Amino acid sequence: MKKLALLLSLAFSINAFSQIEKPITKGNIMLSGGGSLSYMKSQLDYSTFTSKSSGFYISLTPGASYFIIDNFAIGLNTTLTYSGLKNSKTYTLGIGPKVTYYFNNGLFLNASVNYNYSKGISNSDYVTKFFSFKPGVGYAFFLNQKVSLEPGLYYELSNNKYAFKIDPATNKINTIMLELKLNLFL
Repeated sequence: MKKLALLLSLAFSINAFSQIEKPITKGNIMLSGGGSLSYMKSQLDYSTFTSKSSGFYISLTPGASYFIIDNFAIGLNTTLTYSGLKNSKTYTLGIGPKVTYYFNNGLFLNASVNYNYSKGISNSDYVTKFFSFKPGVGYAFFLNQKVSLEPGLYYELSNNKYAFKIDPATNKINTIMLELKLNLFL
C-alpha cells in the first residue's frame, strides 16, 4: 500500500510540473550548470601490450544554448573533469557544440561533441587531445517558468591517441554517466 501511495504521489507531482508554461520556445536562452559522477572502463593499447583500467570520475559541465525553434536548442558545452582511475589520475578540459530537443511531456534528448585536452597529474608524460561524443536522455522538471532541474542518463564514447616518450598508444573509453543539471531560462 505504501508503494502505491508513493507511486501515485510521484505521478501527481510530475503532472503538476507539466502544468507550468515551459520556456522552451524560439528565442529563449538557456544557461546550464551541472555535474556528473561516472564509472568508466578504459583500454590503453600500446604497440607492444594492452593495459585495462576502470574507475570513477567527477565532471562539471557549464554551458549555454539558444532555442532556434520551439523545443530545439543549439549551444556550447564545456567540461572540467577529474579522473581517478586505478593506474592514473588526470584532469580534462573540453569544449564543443551541443543540441537538445525537448518533448512536450518533459522528456529531452541531448547530444554533444567535445574537443578535449587531457593531462596526467601523477604522470607528466600523459598528455592527449581527443574528440568525444555524448548522447543522452533525461527529464526536465520545471520548478517555475525560469528554472528546470534535469537528471539525465548519458553514454560517452572517445577514442584517443597518446604520444608517450616510451611507446605510442591508443585509448578507447566508454562511459555511462548520470548527470544532474540546473538550467536558467532567459
